[in-house]
Amino acid sequence: MRNIQAVFTKQVISYAKNPGRWGAPVTFLIIPFVFMMISPDINRALITIQFVIMFVGMSMVMGAAAVIMEDRATQNLRFMAMAGVKPHQYLIATCGVLLIVSFVALVLFGMISGHSGVIMKNFLIVTMLGATCSMLLGITLGLSKLAPFAWIVGILLGIGPVLAVDFGVDALTRAVSATYTYQIIVALRGNITELPDVTSLYELAAMYNLTDLGDLRAFQRDLRVPRDLAVLPVAAVRIMLINAAVILAAFVAINIRTRLDGKKL
Repeated sequence: MRNIQAVFTKQVISYAKNPGRWGAPVTFLIIPFVFMMISPDINRALITIQFVIMFVGMSMVMGAAAVIMEDRATQNLRFMAMAGVKPHQYLIATCGVLLIVSFVALVLFGMISGHSGVIMKNFLIVTMLGATCSMLLGITLGLSKLAPFAWIVGILLGIGPVLAVDFGVDALTRAVSATYTYQIIVALRGNITELPDVTSLYELAAMYNLTDLGDLRAFQRDLRVPRDLAVLPVAAVRIMLINAAVILAAFVAINIRTRLDGKKL
């Protein structure tokens, strides 16, 4: 337990001193807020989802891997290994720090989206599960000496699911449907109302009783409304738990016969 506490304290200090670590979460939080300031009629819940995915899928994977890269560069991994710190102790302590950062950021994302009560709780369950997967993946890649590969993985996890959903690319959807980031989008957006089959604005106005420009803007804003999160999306949660289990198994397989610095036991 002392090893975990020592590593946790060290990572908190390191995180606070490094603007590059907390700069990405702050940036992903500021951008949707700026969008809402520029366009007050924008769908807050919908615009936030893209940045939640970028934060969870990109920032957390690359951020976790960056922790390992820094500890390798400063020889901290070697010193901790010599002090008897085990890979699982390092994983628990480092994930603990990153989970706190993720929780604070995701609560703010939920507030920007206008969530509260049960909906906020379910939002946090889904997104924190995704953040946990990203942390495990980043640390696993880092300890396996594949930390630079985390940049590619992070970009694919952040961009791929968004493109698959927004542009309806079937091949891309099949490729990313089993990923936890895609399941976050499925859980947060749910079934999206499609534009009705009409041939003119007059027909659209008659169908939805649109009498002025304000009605049209309201219709456009509400056209793609995320599903109510009052009910926890169990199917998406199940797939994310499977993702976490697979990544954790990879971590165990990589580190079961090595010390924290990669030396064989």
